[in-house]
Amino acid sequence: MQRVACLAFPLVAFALLGGCSDPVPPTPQGAFNVQFTDTGVDCAIASHRSEAGDITDSKKTAVLIDGVDGANVTCSVSGAGPFNVSAKITLGSDGINLSIPAINVGATEASPASGSFAFWSDRTAGDAFSSSKCSFYFKEGTGEGVASGKLWVSFVCPEVLESTNKCGISESHVIFENCDQ
Repeated sequence: MQRVACLAFPLVAFALLGGCSDPVPPTPQGAFNVQFTDTGVDCAIASHRSEAGDITDSKKTAVLIDGVDGANVTCSVSGAGPFNVSAKITLGSDGINLSIPAINVGATEASPASGSFAFWSDRTAGDAFSSSKCSFYFKEGTGEGVASGKLWVSFVCPEVLESTNKCGISESHVIFENCDQ
């Protein structure tokens, strides 16, 4: 009888090990600062800066965490170079949505990656201004960069459209971390 008990304990312990699962992935987080620009007569919205979190091209002070204080952050930064990026942040009436099909670690202002970007805020009455012709790049001497699961990048969109409005986005910045890979 003792021999059966000795055999049963290791079998129970082994069965419990089979119930282990992968660790829960870290929660996505991100931030943006967008400089919306009145480019002239075709833009009915005044220039303004919209921020969610607190970042610049070289400083990350605060990021939003998905599900905390009303923030919604979803992102995917996949590949090993070039990287494919799809990301979105919403907080209250402000938000961004971006897609960069291929960005390399060497993207510069002179040789940027192309992608699309959409932006909305309380100042745009929630209307999304978008463009498929935005330039994404890394500024030398800053903390910006890209790796699997994360992106910190500067960008410009010379023309963003919403109905008959043609405005622009001057140099702005986004950061995403803990993204799907």
